[in-house]
Amino acid sequence: MSGFVVDMEGRFRLTKKPPFLTPGYQAVGQKLVDVKGIHETVPLDKYKNYDVPLHPQQTVVQFNSTYLETTGRNERRRGDAVGWGLCLGFVGLSVSNGILYLIVKSTTDFDIVSLSIGLILAFSMTLFFVPLINVLSTELFTTRHSPIRFNRKTRKVYVRQYNRKVEVYNWDDLTFFIAYINEDKDIRAVTFDKDGETITGMFALAFQDEVFDKSLISYFEFIRRYMEGDDQQLKEVKEAIRYIYPIHEKRETPLMSFKRLILNEVHHDHENMEYPERTFEFHPVTLVVLPLLALRYVGRVISMLTSYRHQFSKAIEAECQIDPNDPYDLNKHLPEGNLEQNNQPIWKTIVYSVGIIIATIIMLFIGAFIIDMIGAARPHGDYPSMVDKLWYVIGLGWLS
Repeated sequence: MSGFVVDMEGRFRLTKKPPFLTPGYQAVGQKLVDVKGIHETVPLDKYKNYDVPLHPQQTVVQFNSTYLETTGRNERRRGDAVGWGLCLGFVGLSVSNGILYLIVKSTTDFDIVSLSIGLILAFSMTLFFVPLINVLSTELFTTRHSPIRFNRKTRKVYVRQYNRKVEVYNWDDLTFFIAYINEDKDIRAVTFDKDGETITGMFALAFQDEVFDKSLISYFEFIRRYMEGDDQQLKEVKEAIRYIYPIHEKRETPLMSFKRLILNEVHHDHENMEYPERTFEFHPVTLVVLPLLALRYVGRVISMLTSYRHQFSKAIEAECQIDPNDPYDLNKHLPEGNLEQNNQPIWKTIVYSVGIIIATIIMLFIGAFIIDMIGAARPHGDYPSMVDKLWYVIGLGWLS
């Protein structure tokens, strides 16, 4: 059975339908207990005040007294599809080149058997590239983020799904729960049909975690208290935010791409990511995956360079008008400690930039060393050293 890769229920999964024919999550039309990939659910009560700290987890894009806008569920993994897709695409093109050579040679030699094999392989590669293009389309030439906007005045939620459709939900109609899925856990919001069982809509909140339910509840309470709280609680929600991620206004810089990338790698994401200086912890095993981080980083940068700003419809924006004098508008009044401060000292920018360059070079050398180790295991042949070749380029040996 052929399948198409779509970004649903958290990450890439196979479905019989291509993404442009799939109206939202695969769960639509099913009962919750029948949804594949969800192994367990923990109900969340949006009318209950959870006694936990509020953790925005660096997901806030816009905040004011009218609406709260966050990133989509997969923002912190942005670029993975491009990085891996380009890697697989390179392998696919290399194989395709060999297949093309086989077809041309068999045609010249009138070798029907080889020609038949070549044509079958060529058809097989077509089946390989179709889902690959589908994967790349989720992160290339699309919006820079997939916003989830909570309007506390109209009590509506606007969600930009991964099929590029914007869905509008009534907050009071949503049911929330923690979903245990294959890779980790996240928070789902669903709407049901009149029977109270058949799903009519589903989306995931921005934060996911694989360690503790409490970290997910802290994030849920941050969203819940914004929508359900009084003026005092609105102030508490505002004060919990230390970082605004202004992806709606400007494209992510390579420096910011690097910062966002390592949030999942060298930080405890089950703690409060608003204070990354407290959650940082580097493990030596991270050195092993540095080449993969380099691949993901390149993929994220390319993804951002090819993407455009998301814009809601005029009707939605009309429902989300902000008071020009709103004291809660954190996009006008950046919270203290915000990582995107315009007045950030130049020395910090220089240090970060140099650090990224050094880290990238280290990643490349580790990747080259691993390739050399694999090559050394070959039983025959004199395998050229990738480390030597890389040093020749980095050390400017080609200038001498």
